[in-house]
Amino acid sequence: MTNTPSNEPQTASVVRMSGINKWYGDYHALRDIELQVAPGERIVICGPSGSGKSTLVRTVNLLEPFQQGRLHVCGVDVDADEITRAARLAVNRRVGMVFQQFNLFPHMTALQNLTVGPVWGSGVGRKEAHERAMHYLERVGLREHAHKHPAQLSGGQQQRVAIARTLCTRPQVVLFDEPTASLDPEMVNEVLQTMEALAGEGMTMMIVTHEMGFARRVADRVIFMDQGQVIETAAPDDFFDRPQSARLRTFLGQLLTH
Repeated sequence: MTNTPSNEPQTASVVRMSGINKWYGDYHALRDIELQVAPGERIVICGPSGSGKSTLVRTVNLLEPFQQGRLHVCGVDVDADEITRAARLAVNRRVGMVFQQFNLFPHMTALQNLTVGPVWGSGVGRKEAHERAMHYLERVGLREHAHKHPAQLSGGQQQRVAIARTLCTRPQVVLFDEPTASLDPEMVNEVLQTMEALAGEGMTMMIVTHEMGFARRVADRVIFMDQGQVIETAAPDDFFDRPQSARLRTFLGQLLTH
């Protein structure tokens, strides 16, 4: 069946990509992607610019349609030729995403940014939405900043508000697309610490990042992509200390020289 919850057991993969191919015109952006993510697993995806990392995670929540293959996300099955509005809504109810840019409403306070989605998008009552928002602002260490507007917050604080906003939707999986790429170096660590705390609580996470120290500390598996393909997948120690492919060895060597 397509676009309908499956009857798989709870131990099944929450994300499964089978034979996923995506093109932008003649450009082959994703090539025969085969990937499974288990509940509670933390996956870090790395690779050179243009390797398909962001496209892959944006495909998981159907921000990017794909032309071949099959996607399973949190009980929803989607075929390439049947990516409907209903499928996107079903997936978006289950998957949260944190982008490079914070995308906060500048005219709203942090608290209002967190409540607008649950109230208007999911029909959550205002009292519950407020309580949920304050809970997640506290979880990212920003409860005291609830009534500040984005312009009154640092970049790191704005990204932590964006993470809290995503958590307010109660997602089963959270995707992070280079969440520290737009931050000044001194602000990167506060966002990474927030993400590490989420990982420690068992959140299922797929993370595109160039922060290799974070990947070694947090990931259950690290995936290396190049030219739209998954080249190598391994546990962090094997990935960094015993890379199997020449491409990965070159990539890691370039990182170490910078």
